[in-house]
Amino acid sequence: MSERVIRTVLGDVPAGQIGITDSHDHLIRSGGPEVRIDPAFLMDDLEAAKKEFDSFLKAGGRTMVCMDPIGCGRNVPKMLQLAEYFRGRGHIIMTTGFQKGSLYDPRTSFLATVEVKKVVEMMVAEITEGMDRHSYNGPVVERTQAKAGLIKGGTSYRLITKLEEKALQVAALTQRETGCPISIHTDFGTMGPEILQILREHGGSPEHTVLCHVQRNPDRYYYKLLLDQGVNLCFEEADKAQYRSDTEIAESIRWLVDQGYQDQLLLGMDAGRIEGLAAYMEPKGWANGLDYMLNRFVPVLKWAGVGDGAVDKLLKVNPARVFSMWN
Repeated sequence: MSERVIRTVLGDVPAGQIGITDSHDHLIRSGGPEVRIDPAFLMDDLEAAKKEFDSFLKAGGRTMVCMDPIGCGRNVPKMLQLAEYFRGRGHIIMTTGFQKGSLYDPRTSFLATVEVKKVVEMMVAEITEGMDRHSYNGPVVERTQAKAGLIKGGTSYRLITKLEEKALQVAALTQRETGCPISIHTDFGTMGPEILQILREHGGSPEHTVLCHVQRNPDRYYYKLLLDQGVNLCFEEADKAQYRSDTEIAESIRWLVDQGYQDQLLLGMDAGRIEGLAAYMEPKGWANGLDYMLNRFVPVLKWAGVGDGAVDKLLKVNPARVFSMWN
């Protein structure tokens, strides 16, 4: 591959053209174990998703990385309709791979019962041929023209289960074969060094891997430990005061920028539930949406002392590098 590209739902885009990027978010989730745990995780309204993505674009955004993987409510047909609606205005990157192990049956899920080599073949096909319309939820596989542009993995709080270790192995081997980037759900930011060790052992690249939700573990020494291994950190969850304030997140980012790590940092909103998506909440009342990251959180970053150049890297330059296909 002579030119680095971002693999979007509608095809490959030169990496330098993806613009301002929300590096971790959700627009459509049509079911799955999270919804069984809490109905607020259900986001299955195409018209509401259109309004939400439109608000992000109007705020200056261009690309959104949607983090719903196999078995967790990923809806390929609806996401393809959404991407088509915004063709020429915005880009959507979709995900193959898996969430944390508690969301899959450790005895009967195909991740548990199928050998690693065959699971890797399934993931590679989603990246190189097209995502399965049914997200591998049964025996029928119907590939769409939409390809995954990201491999997801996930780990538990202070623990990597055997099933999660297998998924990380699959992610690394799939990356090695396709050059596709990896993004990892970490529970409260934990297990970062162990994740990187597993990925490296199987040929994964920390430089093309993102560890998410690290703001939930506001430990600056821990951040340095991870960043010094070459990995990228995504800071999300502005507008989630039950975890920590926007100012605290911004100050952690400023400290890392001051330490020289601005080339390894990304931003996302990770709204996750309907109360973080204004368009889904319209019938019920007021809520902030995904445009909050640009309209409200970026000013906090600048107020905290993060300069325009560093903000540009977090929103544009770094995503263009991290999410590019690197073979």
